[in-house]
Amino acid sequence: MGRRRSFQVLRVLIVSAATVLAWASTLAQNRDPLRYIQILESAERVKRLQVDRVIEELQLREGQVVADLGAGSGLFTRPMAERVGAEGVVYAIDIDSDLLAHIEKTAAAKNLPNIRTVLAGEFDPKIPEAVDLIFISDTLHHIRDPAEYLKNLPRYLRRDGEVALIDFKRNWPSGHDSMQYTESELQEWMKAAGFELSTAHTFLEDHFYVIYRRANGSGPS
Repeated sequence: MGRRRSFQVLRVLIVSAATVLAWASTLAQNRDPLRYIQILESAERVKRLQVDRVIEELQLREGQVVADLGAGSGLFTRPMAERVGAEGVVYAIDIDSDLLAHIEKTAAAKNLPNIRTVLAGEFDPKIPEAVDLIFISDTLHHIRDPAEYLKNLPRYLRRDGEVALIDFKRNWPSGHDSMQYTESELQEWMKAAGFELSTAHTFLEDHFYVIYRRANGSGPS
């Protein structure tokens, strides 16, 4: 292949690479939060996650303070806010400001002033105060180092506080290969973070639903 031909091929490769990068950048910048919210709020997902029963099993009481970590569209945030009542608080915590804006909008529409949004950091949920419950649904697998992240949680819990976790145990969505972990791995991570298993629910088909409490019974009052 001559020098001129080689240069032409190289130029084509450079232009093609630049086009791909520009396309990817455009996709990232023009992501559709509304479409994502529709997926999170879909009737199929609500049915699959059995939202009402999950909330029922939390046995929330009026006046409690809850952190919905990875709140997404607020699918669980809103019913939890209804359960804890006007004297309680639910912190909707997420790293996505568009999702938090949606939660604020829907909270206002449903007259739920006890929902407060928090923009989290990548490695710290930044919960504003010690809470009675940290609820994490379909979120932990997105966290880069879940074992280390979970070690943040005890300082955000009251003495008798609990952590409720829901995540996939089978039929993981496509594109999640590198994010998968097992319930046994979670057990090890939680133990290392200072927790012990309190309850394991089995009514969800594709997800585990487990509740942990502090192993030493101590923490913020």
